[in-house]
Amino acid sequence: MLKQYTADHRSLLDLLVREAGFVDPVAVNLDEFANPLLKKAHRGALVPVDGVLVRDWDPNNRRLGTGASLGIRLYEVEGVRFARVSFNYHFERHSDGIDFYAVGRADYARLYRAALSCRRDAEPPSPPPILPEEQLDRLWRNTIGFLDEASLSRIRAYGGRARRGVLLTGAPGNGKTMACRWLWEECRRRGWEWHLVTPDAYRAAQEGCNRVEAVRELFTVERRGVIFFDDMDVALRDRDAVKEGDDQAVFLTALDGISVAEGVVFVFTTNCSLDLIDRAFKRPGRLDLVLHVEPPSAPLRRRLLERWHEDIRAGIDAARAVAETEGFSFAEIEELKNLLIMRWMDAGAWDWDAAVRQFDANRHELTARRRLVGFQPVPAGRNGSAR
Repeated sequence: MLKQYTADHRSLLDLLVREAGFVDPVAVNLDEFANPLLKKAHRGALVPVDGVLVRDWDPNNRRLGTGASLGIRLYEVEGVRFARVSFNYHFERHSDGIDFYAVGRADYARLYRAALSCRRDAEPPSPPPILPEEQLDRLWRNTIGFLDEASLSRIRAYGGRARRGVLLTGAPGNGKTMACRWLWEECRRRGWEWHLVTPDAYRAAQEGCNRVEAVRELFTVERRGVIFFDDMDVALRDRDAVKEGDDQAVFLTALDGISVAEGVVFVFTTNCSLDLIDRAFKRPGRLDLVLHVEPPSAPLRRRLLERWHEDIRAGIDAARAVAETEGFSFAEIEELKNLLIMRWMDAGAWDWDAAVRQFDANRHELTARRRLVGFQPVPAGRNGSAR
């Protein structure tokens, strides 16, 4: 069966050469790039497979479908011709060999660049994180602005270091993840490299046969980009205060050993106090900027509410919501929004009091010995009011 399957695949590629003029076609699984690429591409002719063409009249997929359940659809995008081959005749065989996209080998890299561009254009940029303007400006200048070609050129011309370390600290839920997601999307929009290193990935590297080299790989980029180190408390904590073996030594050795051809920014996040961060990590050259993310002020809470759906904003008293969420994190305020939506689905009204009562009940249940799942009858709020 394997020989027949591969022979069928080669036969379809040969057909592209004979019937559509492709030169040395390469088969591709476009995966998440498919829809953005097809939306921008010009649809060309349908080509039969050995004289057979089965048209597909599915009205739900006319824009992105090939228009054939058996056949070949030709496309063109940014001067690059590519095709989708549809020949699913055997449901027990993996579809990638008989239902795939293909492009001439000489145009493979051009198609990939076009796909990257289409995907970036198809994804509207996320709004900037909700931070004080001074913090947002410093974050930008030390990350995306630092990696800008003009900035890196000036840094190199004056003999500066094309590497930057940024630490985001603060209690959970106050915007560190929001900031990292924004930076990540800005990297994607520019075609820069990025990596996310989680505690699990770091732990797995530490447990490898050559852990020094494995940890060093986590810090490596081939071109300019940002490496995010999420919740790296174990690697950053003070060696005099906690006994974690030589985790910190391996981490710092890898950080110092990085040489970059273009530029790299390391963005670290942690929930622990800055006083607990190892002094060796905090020296310039390893860590250049610390931004402490505080619980949102009233103006920042108002800015978050302004991003909510207009129907929610029209159904609640925004000034009251801002006042009554003092001391709340962004994550807690967003949970209130979710409770508002769930209440609206149940009762058809935007009931702020009910949402806050449910929030209080859920917070209490999280500390109780037994946690009930789902909505439960909730008591009246403090003094009979919402809060």
